Amino acid sequence: MNTTSSSASSSGTAYTGDEGCSCIDATETLSSLTDRSCTTTSGEVGILLTLSGPCAPLKYGSGACLQHDLLYDEDCYSQTNNGKPTLDESKTYCLRNWCFVDPTTCRKDSEERVYRSSYFGYSSDVDLFYSYSTCNSTEYDWMEYEKSNLHITKKILGGVSIQSAVAAYIPPIMYKRNSDGDTLDLKGMGDEYYDDAVPYEGIYANYIEEIIKISNGDKNVTYTHGSRASRVIHPKSMYTATVQDVADGLVDLAVGPFWITGERLSLVSFTIPLIYDRVVLVIPKPGTKSTLAEEVYKVLEPFTWGTWSLVLGVIIFSALLSVWFSDRAALAKKRYGSDLRDKKTNRRRKRVYARLALDSFLQKGMYFFGAAVEQEKGASLSSNFLHFGFGFFILIVVSAYVANLAAFLTRATSSYIGTIEGAIAARQRICAHPALASELKVKHPDANFVFTGNGGYYGMIDDFNNGNCDMLAMGREESTTNLDLLNKLCDSNLVFTDGLILENAIAFPIRTELASGFSYWLNEGDKMHDISLRNAMDSFNFEKEVVQCNVELDEQTIETSEYDQIAPRNLFLPVILFLSCGIVAIALHVFHLYRVRQGKKSSIAGRVSMLLPSDEMLSMRKRIESDADSVDFPPLDHRTCDLKSRRSTDEHAISSFLDDESGNENGLGGDDSAADESASC
Repeated sequence: MNTTSSSASSSGTAYTGDEGCSCIDATETLSSLTDRSCTTTSGEVGILLTLSGPCAPLKYGSGACLQHDLLYDEDCYSQTNNGKPTLDESKTYCLRNWCFVDPTTCRKDSEERVYRSSYFGYSSDVDLFYSYSTCNSTEYDWMEYEKSNLHITKKILGGVSIQSAVAAYIPPIMYKRNSDGDTLDLKGMGDEYYDDAVPYEGIYANYIEEIIKISNGDKNVTYTHGSRASRVIHPKSMYTATVQDVADGLVDLAVGPFWITGERLSLVSFTIPLIYDRVVLVIPKPGTKSTLAEEVYKVLEPFTWGTWSLVLGVIIFSALLSVWFSDRAALAKKRYGSDLRDKKTNRRRKRVYARLALDSFLQKGMYFFGAAVEQEKGASLSSNFLHFGFGFFILIVVSAYVANLAAFLTRATSSYIGTIEGAIAARQRICAHPALASELKVKHPDANFVFTGNGGYYGMIDDFNNGNCDMLAMGREESTTNLDLLNKLCDSNLVFTDGLILENAIAFPIRTELASGFSYWLNEGDKMHDISLRNAMDSFNFEKEVVQCNVELDEQTIETSEYDQIAPRNLFLPVILFLSCGIVAIALHVFHLYRVRQGKKSSIAGRVSMLLPSDEMLSMRKRIESDADSVDFPPLDHRTCDLKSRRSTDEHAISSFLDDESGNENGLGGDDSAADESASC
């Protein structure tokens, strides 16, 4: 391949790139990276292109358009049988001319393509950019090679050995085995936790191992324990204590379900997020506890409060109309021995009226609870219409109540608070992890969070059992893979809800200079090889323990339509029929009063039923006469006249009916003196 024509001018001097995007001298910039300084095979000072080599001179990429990789990158060559280096024909990018350029000038004064150097990334504290097009070359070969072969040949991390701290011993997240192959029980962080000779296994260990495999030796990870000193500094969270170890330089990485929080980011860098943890409400299992008040309330639950108010209103309305339709004066005299009006002042006695209304209300209530209506002999047409509507209302309402009552009485109490909004409204105390204190307070400033003193999730459960809080806020990712913790929830009758409180990213704390490279392999594993933490969780088989109960709030603990309450809208028809009958009854009674006050005989809308036998009608006549005569009337006025008119009309109606029964041709026979007496008023 002829490459010299594009790298030299007609005068034989080195070509320095197109005008507006010229090559620059990056020697001084590269020499500032003292932590990557090396010595080339020729003995001059050089720079490591990656953390583990190759070593190129400081003039690499500087000054002119040259085949810098072919000249200085040992990876462009392969060893032959005779030991001499030979150009690797698969690496055609080594034959391309390029140089470092100033990106600001190129963006402003040219149209050349410029790229940031992957050898010297953001973490190196230098900004180096290169261009192939300014050298009349192409970056295609390099881009293709970098895309398909970088994970095989170029070492993003340079084959670095990474020491990782394990925050907590939690099977099956991270655990160890003894010589017999049994899982070690290290509750309380026993001596084996601090013994690095015993290897770790678990979900996270398997995940890291898969990432190492696809990197082909770009990194190696070993595991150790966290320091005791950091646990003293951060007693409330073992995970934050391990982050402190990374910040102090004791380890390079920390492996486990670490939340990314503001406090931790102020200490170290993190990898890209591995998964997002949903922090949700954990509540007492509905139905496991039932107070006396809850059991008593079940009797009222078949109806909504609106329905109970409707029932009460119908009873009151029916009771008041019944009092109005009755002979109030006679009732008051007979039942209470008292007149409706004061003899001296002729004013209504309110207490007597109130007692009549109360008696009528209690009577109608007893009829309602007994699923019956009043069977009053000789009731007026108005009263019969009222009782007809009231009876239909009773039939429907009582039937609906009885049909629902058994289900409500026998069901387990399942009312619960399943959302953070409901918990805030009810002023519930929520035990939460102290590592999320800042995030939770910002997200829900009105919530009553109780941050446990120590022990993490276990301490939160202890606080709940001690009555220090009413529910918990727990992340699902760590807690649902911690079998021992799940059994603790079972012992305390606690279940997870879907009530989301906070969503937080989980990632690995890592040294800043390793964060980019390690994140590259995490992303590569997820996008190109289907290697993710979620898949590692789903595929892991751990049979040491089984969960004792279902810790999820399932459908059996949630109210279904079987327990729907009767609402006022469900009683539309009986209410409408009752109101219609009530309106008709009122109209009939008003018409009856009008005729009486006009001095006319009672019509078919009168107060006395015509369905009674003759002997009962005679008894009624005597009763009316006896009741009326016992009333001590005040001096005549229009009210007294009205009362006597009503008595006369009733007597006349009865007499007319009896005369009909005895064959009176007029059908209206009997003594008209009562009517005349009424007329004289």
